[in-house]
Amino acid sequence: MTIPLGDPGLSPPAPPPTPKRPSIFRRAFRGAGWLGGSIPDWMGARRIARSWSFIGYLLATLRGGPRRDDRFKAGEGGRFDLQEAALAYGISVSELEAHLIARRRQTAKIAYAAFALACLFFFGWLWQALSSPWNAVRIASMVNFLPFCAVFALIGFYQALLNFQIRIGRAASWREYLATSESFWPS
Repeated sequence: MTIPLGDPGLSPPAPPPTPKRPSIFRRAFRGAGWLGGSIPDWMGARRIARSWSFIGYLLATLRGGPRRDDRFKAGEGGRFDLQEAALAYGISVSELEAHLIARRRQTAKIAYAAFALACLFFFGWLWQALSSPWNAVRIASMVNFLPFCAVFALIGFYQALLNFQIRIGRAASWREYLATSESFWPS
């Protein structure tokens, strides 16, 4: 809003008050306020207590695990109940089947990509292990690199298990997936 210069009824807003400068004594001893605290304050007891409560919160969150989507229903024997699930999602059964087919294709692609990355990283690790001189630093770096290979392999296996569950239309364990007489490979 602009104020016309010739309007005598309106005055410009007052400038904000300037903050009062602290005294010389306060400025000199500002950083020494911790001297007035107690011994637990000196040791950082409050900070330690806050850290422990945060760690407890993180552990409780990890123990709780991820929340499952209760809208996808399973019938007797763990079979997917498509009619109930479609009703819970507010879509038709044919749309739900189309989503499951798309998810099956997606899990197959992710499983093959993760397995390929696991193999690529493993062969890179193997080549590096065989071609480099054996010393403590090299061995430590090789041991630290192996979890990356394992993570990609586990991601690929998990996606293949999800693909298998969608294929057979029910929840299945990893043992059942490994012992199946059907096709092992995601499709």
